[in-house]
Amino acid sequence: MDIGNKIFFLRKNKGVTQEQLAQALGVSNQAVSKWESGQCFPDIQLLPDIVRFFNVSSDELLGIETQDGNDDILIAVNDAIQNSEPGTEMAQIMKIAKALHAIALVMESGKEDSGYPEFKMDETIDHAVCDEWGLSSVMSPQIVTTMRRGNIFFSDDRNLYDEDSIKRICRLMKKLSDKLELTVLFAVYDLTVADETVFASVEKICERTDLTQAVVEAILDGELAQFLQIAGNRAVRIKGEYMNIPPILSVLYPAV
Repeated sequence: MDIGNKIFFLRKNKGVTQEQLAQALGVSNQAVSKWESGQCFPDIQLLPDIVRFFNVSSDELLGIETQDGNDDILIAVNDAIQNSEPGTEMAQIMKIAKALHAIALVMESGKEDSGYPEFKMDETIDHAVCDEWGLSSVMSPQIVTTMRRGNIFFSDDRNLYDEDSIKRICRLMKKLSDKLELTVLFAVYDLTVADETVFASVEKICERTDLTQAVVEAILDGELAQFLQIAGNRAVRIKGEYMNIPPILSVLYPAV
C-alpha cells in the first residue's frame, strides 16, 4: 500500500502545504513529510480524519482495487472536476493536465538512459501547476508531451509534435551556443538555483568561472541579457521562465 504517494498527490491536488495538512490532522510537519517519503505510515486512528480531509474513500486511500479496475482513476478525476467550486471546473482540468505533464517528465528523467536531468516530483509539479516552466518536453515510445507555460500538448503518436516549441528550442540553442556565454550562464544558475531570492554578483561569477570582470560584464550585456533578471550592483539571476534551460543545456554541453 503506497499510502505516502497517495497522500502526496491528494495534498497537491487540494493545493495545501505539508504544514496545513499537519495542522488539520493535529500532527507535526515531520510526520507528514515521513508519510509522503515512505519512511513510515499514518497511525490507523488517523485514517478517518485523512479520508474526510481529502474527501476520498478509505479504499481509494489504501489502494484497494474495486470492480471498476483501471477506470477508477478516470472516475476519480471526473469526480474531482465535478466537485470543484462552481466556475473553477476548467481551471481544475488545466491543473490536472499540467500535473500529468510534470509526472511524465519526472518519470522519464528517472530512467538511467533518458538523457534528461533528473527532476524531483514535488518541485516539478509545483512549477508546472504555477506555470513557472518556460518550456519542457518529453518524448517516449508511449507519449509525447510538451509544456510552454500554460500551453500543454499531449499525443501518443511520435510523428506529432509541437512545431512552434521545436522552433523556439532551435532559436534558444543558436543564441546559447558560445562556450563563454554558457560558462557564465551555468555559473549564474549554480550560484542562485538553491534560493529564489539570491542574485549572483559579477565578482562571484568571476570566481566561479575564472573569467575577468570585463569579459563577464560584456557577456551579461550581450545575448545573455534577455535571459537574466538584474538587481542592484549588476547582480543577476536567470528569469524564472528560463530556469529550466541550464539543466537541459547541461545534457548537450556536459564539459562546459
